[in-house]
Amino acid sequence: MDSRETASESDEQYDIRVIKDDQGMLIFGDDAAVESWLDATGLRERSRSVTTRALQTGSAGFQFFADAASQGGRWVKLTEESARKVAQYGNNGTGVVRESGKIRGILHFENLSKVSSWANPQLLSGVAGVMTQMALEQSIQEITDYLGVIDSKIDDLLQDQKDQSIANLVGVAHMIDETMMIRSKVGIVTETTWSKISGCPQDLVRAQGFALLKIEGLSQKLSEEGDAVEAERLSIQLNKDITEWLSILGNAVQLQDKLYVLELDRVMAESPETLEAHREGIIEARRTRLHDIESKLFQLNANMRQSAQNVREQKVLHPFAVNHTLQLLDDVNDRIVHFAMSIGIEAERIEIEMAPRWKDAAGKLIVDGANHLGQGAKQVGDGAVRLGQNTERAIGGGVKGAKQLGSDLAVGFDNATKKMTGLFGKNKK
Repeated sequence: MDSRETASESDEQYDIRVIKDDQGMLIFGDDAAVESWLDATGLRERSRSVTTRALQTGSAGFQFFADAASQGGRWVKLTEESARKVAQYGNNGTGVVRESGKIRGILHFENLSKVSSWANPQLLSGVAGVMTQMALEQSIQEITDYLGVIDSKIDDLLQDQKDQSIANLVGVAHMIDETMMIRSKVGIVTETTWSKISGCPQDLVRAQGFALLKIEGLSQKLSEEGDAVEAERLSIQLNKDITEWLSILGNAVQLQDKLYVLELDRVMAESPETLEAHREGIIEARRTRLHDIESKLFQLNANMRQSAQNVREQKVLHPFAVNHTLQLLDDVNDRIVHFAMSIGIEAERIEIEMAPRWKDAAGKLIVDGANHLGQGAKQVGDGAVRLGQNTERAIGGGVKGAKQLGSDLAVGFDNATKKMTGLFGKNKK
């Protein structure tokens, strides 16, 4: 059977080869056949073209294809959804594609981690190297989409940064992008080109570390602050700064992923015998870097949860500060979750419980106290509930209502103080 026969010939079958690893799937075959199958699985829009340059770079690994460079190739990120859609056609060995009850295509599945049919290890490492590059390029695109959504341009964001480790990101970004452009034209990463960016990883590590340190310091202050008014101030600062620090982290991850792609090209050309070890090292290094970010974001969420608990208990004394703080913390957590998804890590979507209405909080506070102090304190609690009801009516009454509320509060709290003082005095006796 000629693997280059197209799906448009209704009496003929087509062959498609699917190679899977832990990050994605490479799909090879005739262009029309591959696209037709991706349409059937609903994965076409999520797939990426495997460029001729990539095929040529990893040509040693694609020798088992007849005319590999002339065949169509697509890459699909491996997710629960994509794996489930492909699994209906098979997972290992051979699967079939049916249309109207007839077999239209033959699928050949290969799992890169369990390949036994490739005698030459360089065949395996060549394919694995290209697949890792495709996964990194997909990550780069997802982070780019995220940065576009938050409307942060790295030049505008970083031009006023006084810390040198952050300010250097502007130059690193320009240098890496220039190298990527030259690579797309030349097809390889030459020694001259690589020498211009070989020192960039240190700048990226410093920028990521600085951003994480800032996030950690601010979140720690927030969790330790017991005063609702001060907690509100810190929440405002966190809400303002978090977008900038997440943008810096996103850019650092994106630029490092671009460097990884260039590294793999360089190793393929310079010392292909070390490609597999270098590829595994890149995967492990990237996992470690993302774990550092993930752990700091988990800690930030835990600190925000603690802060929310602290301020909720002060609703009676600082009702507006408490409400504002809780809303800000909820907004920050929402942005953290979106950022985490863009770089492929986990971040818990915590539920920031809003505080109860003021009249309910005030009534509960004093009624709970009254249960311990006796029936006299119960009267104070009832008075607080009525005062809370007056509060709601006063707010609806505008300025005039606010003036009356002020007068009522003064009288109400004066009476409450006298009664509570009397109660405590009696209890002491």
